Amino acid sequence: MKIVKALAVILIVALALFIVGGYFLPRHVVVERSVMIESDPATVFEFVNDIKKYHAWSPWADMDPNMKLEYSGPATGVGAAMSWSSEVPQVGKGSQKITESIPEKLVVYELEFDGETGNSTEFELVPQSAETKVIWRFRADFGGNPVKRYFGLVIDDALGDIFTAGLAKLENAVESQPRIVIEEIHYNVGDTQLTGYFAYPSNVDKAPGVLIVHEWWGLNDYVRKRANMLAELGYVAFALDMYGDGKVTGHPKEANAFMMEVINNAEAAKARFDKALELVKDHSATDAEKIAAIGYCFGGAVVLSMARSGVDLDGVVSYHGSLAGLAPINQDQVKARFMVFNGAADPFVAEEAKQTFKAEMDAANLQYEFIDYPGALHGFTNPGADEKGEAYGLPLKYDPAADQDSWQKTQEFFRAIFNP
Repeated sequence: MKIVKALAVILIVALALFIVGGYFLPRHVVVERSVMIESDPATVFEFVNDIKKYHAWSPWADMDPNMKLEYSGPATGVGAAMSWSSEVPQVGKGSQKITESIPEKLVVYELEFDGETGNSTEFELVPQSAETKVIWRFRADFGGNPVKRYFGLVIDDALGDIFTAGLAKLENAVESQPRIVIEEIHYNVGDTQLTGYFAYPSNVDKAPGVLIVHEWWGLNDYVRKRANMLAELGYVAFALDMYGDGKVTGHPKEANAFMMEVINNAEAAKARFDKALELVKDHSATDAEKIAAIGYCFGGAVVLSMARSGVDLDGVVSYHGSLAGLAPINQDQVKARFMVFNGAADPFVAEEAKQTFKAEMDAANLQYEFIDYPGALHGFTNPGADEKGEAYGLPLKYDPAADQDSWQKTQEFFRAIFNP
């Protein structure tokens, strides 16, 4: 009996020491792995910010290809969610939802696994020359449970290899995307020299063409980035120049002067757009029967005006574009469908202008969709809008949700007009 009692005491003491020891272990644990991917952050971002694309390269998808999946919320960005259930122990049952999304920089998922909450996983994107370093982190919070904290001693070994395998799949998925070709060209309209920026997949035969008209700042890196994004989707993108003579600025006073010079010469504006349209149609990679145009701010007004006047386009998309002073509708000549994305809180677009635009489009029986994003200000698609707004006291503000939603709807719009 003494031996039994002694063993019982030893067991109790050992258990007590085990529990007490647990309280001295870290409550928070981080598992981290990384990989270098030969691509830009914008491309990689699409693979970690899209819940379905994330699952496609997820290492857990290989563990149980037959797991039950359910998606909810938006397709990308904050609120996008997925729940799963599997008979495979390593996969189990759980859910994840994007709680933070910073374009080209960071995506954070909130996790729930087999009833355990308080954990998260994140993807940090760090540009390095022509590559992107992707850092995958898992953050665990074991709370006040001392027993769970012991799991923190082995969690790195448990997850490390899985993360490494997942990152290898991500690298393959991104790098197997069509490589894009970039061509910068110079051309003339009258006495004005203009610059154009082509971007298209290297393996394309004949693809739809999309013209892109810049904001009032001019043909800058932002509009080039949009051209690259379209090329990655399989289109022949052409960022055209409405100002010419190298006019690009970051100051609103100069931007306004450049813009007004074009607005006050409608004939020259149309000639510049028509020349760009000709260049796109004549490009060897373009299907000349399928052409659309998109525009931002000043550019939004340009593409709306061109389509309303009867320029041969399948569709146009305006992002936070002006709706006042547009070209009259040449009803018998209009072929395009219209998509308009507007910030409901944009002081540059008056309510009267919205109603007038809709009334004119309805009277002409034209096909259009008008989306007014609640609370969105001018420039909501441009991550650089905040900096400009703060620097010059302008009502400019990037809105990630509106940006992501408008881009997703643009892709749907193109599929509809190019593949009716």
